[in-house]
Amino acid sequence: MEDEMRIDFEDIIDLSYPVDEDSPREGPIGPAKIYDTATMEADGYFESRIDVSGHYSTHLDAPALMYADGAVVADIPIQRLMGEAVCMDFSHLRPGDEITKKLLENWIQENGGVKDKIVVLFTGMQNIVDKPEFIEKWIGLTAEAAEFMVSSGIRVIASDSCNIDCVAGKDIEFPAHHTILRHGIPNVENLRNLDKLPTSGFYVIVAPMKLDKSSGAPARVIALV
Repeated sequence: MEDEMRIDFEDIIDLSYPVDEDSPREGPIGPAKIYDTATMEADGYFESRIDVSGHYSTHLDAPALMYADGAVVADIPIQRLMGEAVCMDFSHLRPGDEITKKLLENWIQENGGVKDKIVVLFTGMQNIVDKPEFIEKWIGLTAEAAEFMVSSGIRVIASDSCNIDCVAGKDIEFPAHHTILRHGIPNVENLRNLDKLPTSGFYVIVAPMKLDKSSGAPARVIALV
C-alpha cells in the first residue's frame, strides 16, 4: 500500500499504573475493591472480581463524562487512540501551577507543531504520586490553554496528573475537560514513566477497556520509542 506506515522503535515503555487498591486516583474516587471468587485451594482455579470506577488509576475520559449525548468509551474509534506523539516537559513547574497558553506556544515554537499528535504532558506529578499534593495541588491546563490545544488539532491529550484541568478549574466546572471532550478529543490521566520519553519521534497506543455505557475506562498506555 502506498500510504503504509512503518514504525521503527527500540524500546517499549509502559506509561500506566497497575489497577489495585492503592492505584492513584482523584480525591472523590474511592479505591478499587478486588476479591477472589474462586481459589486454587477450593476450586482448582483462580478467579477474582473487581469493583472499580472507570476513572481510576491510568484511565481514559470519553466525551460522555461531560455531555449527555457524548461518545462513551466503546464509541471512540481505535484509530484515534494510537499515533505519533510528543512529550511536553513542564516538570519544572511546582505543585498547583498552571499550564498556560503561553507555555504551550513557547513549546511549539521551539519543538514543532502538534497537529494530529497524541500530546503527553509531563508535569512531574508522577514524582509525588504518594503524597497529598498529588490530589490537592495537581498541575493542569487553564481554560485558554485547553482551547489552544483543540485549535492546534491534537488527537489525544494525556498527563501524569490526576486531572487535566488546573486546580482553579474545579471551581468553574472544569473548563479544560469541557473544551477538549466537546470536540471529541479523549483525555488520559494518571500516566507514569514520562521522564523516560523523548520530546518527539515516538508512538503511543492507548488501550482502554472497551466499555459500553461508560464515560471512562482504565487503560494500558504504552510508548514505542
